[in-house]
Amino acid sequence: MIVCILWMAVGLLLIWRGLPYAGFRSDPAITSLHGNQRWIALLVGLVLGLGKGFTMLRKGARRAAAQIVARGERAPFWSVFLNLPMILLVAIMVAAGLTLRLAPYDPGVKAWVVGILYPAIGLALIIGGWLALSVEPLPSRH
Repeated sequence: MIVCILWMAVGLLLIWRGLPYAGFRSDPAITSLHGNQRWIALLVGLVLGLGKGFTMLRKGARRAAAQIVARGERAPFWSVFLNLPMILLVAIMVAAGLTLRLAPYDPGVKAWVVGILYPAIGLALIIGGWLALSVEPLPSRH
Protein backbone atom coordinates (compact mmCIF):
# COMPACT_ATOMS: atom_id res chain seq x y z
CA MET A 1 0.00 0.00 0.00
CA ILE A 2 2.88 2.38 0.79
CA VAL A 3 4.34 1.82 -2.69
CA CYS A 4 0.95 2.66 -4.25
CA ILE A 5 0.65 5.83 -2.19
CA LEU A 6 4.19 6.81 -3.17
CA TRP A 7 3.38 6.33 -6.89
CA MET A 8 0.25 8.46 -6.53
CA ALA A 9 2.07 11.17 -4.55
CA VAL A 10 4.77 11.45 -7.22
CA GLY A 11 2.00 11.59 -9.83
CA LEU A 12 0.32 14.48 -8.02
CA LEU A 13 3.67 16.27 -7.71
CA LEU A 14 4.29 15.94 -11.46
CA ILE A 15 0.82 17.25 -12.29
CA TRP A 16 1.36 20.19 -9.91
CA ARG A 17 4.78 20.96 -11.48
CA GLY A 18 3.29 20.83 -15.00
CA LEU A 19 0.27 23.07 -14.37
CA PRO A 20 2.15 26.40 -14.69
CA TYR A 21 3.53 25.36 -18.09
CA ALA A 22 0.07 24.31 -19.26
CA GLY A 23 -1.34 27.64 -18.09
CA PHE A 24 -3.48 26.33 -15.24
CA ARG A 25 -1.38 27.76 -12.39
CA SER A 26 0.40 31.10 -12.30
CA ASP A 27 4.18 31.29 -11.97
CA PRO A 28 5.86 34.49 -13.18
CA ALA A 29 9.14 32.65 -13.87
CA ILE A 30 7.50 30.25 -16.37
CA THR A 31 6.22 30.87 -19.87
CA SER A 32 2.84 29.19 -20.06
CA LEU A 33 0.25 28.24 -22.63
CA HIS A 34 -2.84 30.45 -23.07
CA GLY A 35 -6.38 30.22 -24.38
CA ASN A 36 -7.14 27.15 -26.47
CA GLN A 37 -3.51 26.01 -26.26
CA ARG A 38 -3.97 25.08 -22.62
CA TRP A 39 -7.06 22.97 -23.36
CA ILE A 40 -5.33 21.21 -26.24
CA ALA A 41 -2.36 20.43 -23.96
CA LEU A 42 -4.72 19.18 -21.25
CA LEU A 43 -6.55 16.90 -23.69
CA VAL A 44 -3.31 15.49 -25.13
CA GLY A 45 -1.96 14.97 -21.61
CA LEU A 46 -5.13 13.17 -20.55
CA VAL A 47 -5.04 10.87 -23.58
CA LEU A 48 -1.34 10.06 -23.06
CA GLY A 49 -1.75 9.62 -19.30
CA LEU A 50 -4.76 7.34 -19.58
CA GLY A 51 -3.07 5.32 -22.32
CA LYS A 52 0.17 4.88 -20.41
CA GLY A 53 -1.59 4.30 -17.09
CA PHE A 54 -3.85 1.54 -18.33
CA THR A 55 -1.21 -0.19 -20.47
CA MET A 56 2.43 0.12 -19.41
CA LEU A 57 1.87 1.00 -15.75
CA ARG A 58 -0.72 -1.73 -15.34
CA LYS A 59 2.02 -4.24 -16.11
CA GLY A 60 4.38 -2.33 -13.80
CA ALA A 61 1.77 -2.48 -11.04
CA ARG A 62 1.44 -6.24 -11.50
CA ARG A 63 5.24 -6.60 -11.43
CA ALA A 64 5.45 -4.56 -8.21
CA ALA A 65 2.67 -6.66 -6.67
CA ALA A 66 4.60 -9.82 -7.59
CA GLN A 67 7.75 -8.45 -5.94
CA ILE A 68 5.83 -7.57 -2.78
CA VAL A 69 4.24 -11.03 -2.61
CA ALA A 70 7.63 -12.69 -3.19
CA ARG A 71 9.26 -10.70 -0.38
CA GLY A 72 6.43 -11.27 2.08
CA GLU A 73 4.10 -8.95 3.96
CA ARG A 74 6.72 -7.76 6.41
CA ALA A 75 9.26 -6.69 3.78
CA PRO A 76 10.16 -2.99 3.96
CA PHE A 77 8.39 -0.89 1.32
CA TRP A 78 11.68 0.28 -0.22
CA SER A 79 12.58 -3.30 -1.13
CA VAL A 80 10.37 -2.94 -4.22
CA PHE A 81 12.65 -0.14 -5.43
CA LEU A 82 15.99 -1.63 -4.44
CA ASN A 83 16.85 -3.47 -7.60
CA LEU A 84 19.13 -2.23 -10.34
CA PRO A 85 16.53 -1.90 -13.12
CA MET A 86 14.20 0.15 -10.90
CA ILE A 87 17.01 2.37 -9.62
CA LEU A 88 18.18 3.03 -13.19
CA LEU A 89 14.63 3.70 -14.40
CA VAL A 90 13.93 6.19 -11.62
CA ALA A 91 17.30 7.92 -12.12
CA ILE A 92 16.75 8.22 -15.88
CA MET A 93 13.20 9.51 -15.43
CA VAL A 94 14.26 12.12 -12.86
CA ALA A 95 17.18 13.25 -15.03
CA ALA A 96 14.94 13.46 -18.11
CA GLY A 97 12.31 15.45 -16.21
CA LEU A 98 14.85 17.90 -14.86
CA THR A 99 16.39 18.27 -18.31
CA LEU A 100 12.98 19.06 -19.83
CA ARG A 101 12.36 21.77 -17.25
CA LEU A 102 15.83 23.26 -16.82
CA ALA A 103 17.46 22.99 -20.27
CA PRO A 104 17.78 26.29 -22.13
CA TYR A 105 15.44 25.96 -25.11
CA ASP A 106 12.54 27.97 -26.51
CA PRO A 107 10.14 28.76 -23.62
CA GLY A 108 7.10 28.30 -25.87
CA VAL A 109 8.23 24.80 -26.84
CA LYS A 110 9.06 24.08 -23.19
CA ALA A 111 5.52 25.11 -22.19
CA TRP A 112 4.07 22.58 -24.66
CA VAL A 113 6.48 19.77 -23.77
CA VAL A 114 6.33 20.10 -19.97
CA GLY A 115 2.68 21.19 -19.98
CA ILE A 116 1.75 17.93 -21.69
CA LEU A 117 4.27 15.39 -20.40
CA TYR A 118 4.32 16.21 -16.69
CA PRO A 119 0.53 15.95 -16.23
CA ALA A 120 0.40 12.91 -18.54
CA ILE A 121 3.07 11.01 -16.61
CA GLY A 122 1.55 12.17 -13.32
CA LEU A 123 -1.88 10.85 -14.31
CA ALA A 124 -0.31 7.57 -15.47
CA LEU A 125 1.46 7.17 -12.11
CA ILE A 126 -1.77 7.83 -10.22
CA ILE A 127 -3.56 5.22 -12.34
CA GLY A 128 -0.66 2.79 -11.86
CA GLY A 129 -0.73 3.31 -8.10
CA TRP A 130 -4.49 2.86 -7.99
CA LEU A 131 -4.31 -0.29 -10.11
CA ALA A 132 -1.50 -1.69 -7.96
CA LEU A 133 -3.88 -1.69 -5.01
CA SER A 134 -6.07 -4.30 -6.69
CA VAL A 135 -4.15 -6.13 -9.45
CA GLU A 136 -3.09 -9.72 -9.41
CA PRO A 137 0.70 -10.22 -9.42
CA LEU A 138 2.37 -11.34 -12.63
CA PRO A 139 3.05 -15.09 -12.62
CA SER A 140 6.59 -16.09 -11.72
CA ARG A 141 9.00 -16.70 -14.60
CA HIS A 142 10.38 -19.82 -12.93
